[in-house]
Amino acid sequence: MTPAPLAILRAVPDSFAGAVRSDPSLVIDVDVAREQHAAYRKALQDGGFHTVVMPSDERYPDSPFIEDPCVVLGRRALLTRPGHPDRRGESDALAEPLAKYATVSRMSEPATLDGGDVLRVGRTLFVGISERSNRSGLGALGSFGMSAGYRVVPVKLRGVLHLKSAVTALDDHTVLAWTAAVDADVFAGLTVVPAPGDDPHAANVVRLPDDRILTAQASDELIMLLAYQGKAVLQVDVSEFAKADGGLTCLSLRLRDVLVDPGSTVGT
Repeated sequence: MTPAPLAILRAVPDSFAGAVRSDPSLVIDVDVAREQHAAYRKALQDGGFHTVVMPSDERYPDSPFIEDPCVVLGRRALLTRPGHPDRRGESDALAEPLAKYATVSRMSEPATLDGGDVLRVGRTLFVGISERSNRSGLGALGSFGMSAGYRVVPVKLRGVLHLKSAVTALDDHTVLAWTAAVDADVFAGLTVVPAPGDDPHAANVVRLPDDRILTAQASDELIMLLAYQGKAVLQVDVSEFAKADGGLTCLSLRLRDVLVDPGSTVGT
């Protein structure tokens, strides 16, 4: 069987009902969230990823958003210091599983950085300066990436939690962006495709290894827009995670440079 790039997920705990969210009046249905998480995993597999699911941890309600405590560049992983204090213990559980595939480093205080603020496009790391990621975090990421030939570009955000809440890559030359949240000029040299509508999460998509684009309940307008870019769409419902301000990208760590035999017994 042909080896496939690896995606790591983390199971949904019962405590996810109490996940941090901007609108605490929204009620999260954990059973539905688990069904959506399983469908998301299947979509990643259908799109060409081999998936591993880590066990849930009741101490950390937000832990299914596994992308935030880590940034992976090739076979190097940086355990971040998440911006929300309640999430800072989440990084510890990633050290051992990531060490199987990558050299692991750790970020130290006063730096804070959420992986959801880090968008890799080619050899550039666009980093959102947000409530969760500070200038020290940007500097720490810059030092981490510099030796591998990455440059860091800071991005000011408006009205979104993370950079990837409103901007994601369609390929190494094109980004999909909800332009009300960012100044498109920061992406000079790239093609910027404006996402339609008034929901920034329309721009939160995942590139699949088979070149399809995974979207969350895309509008007909978005599907047509992506088709114009030569991209077919695969859709999945992650509405329970959206209640906790999460999207498609933050539900997995995608190690595109780590190829795993799909028939292996790695993970669950």
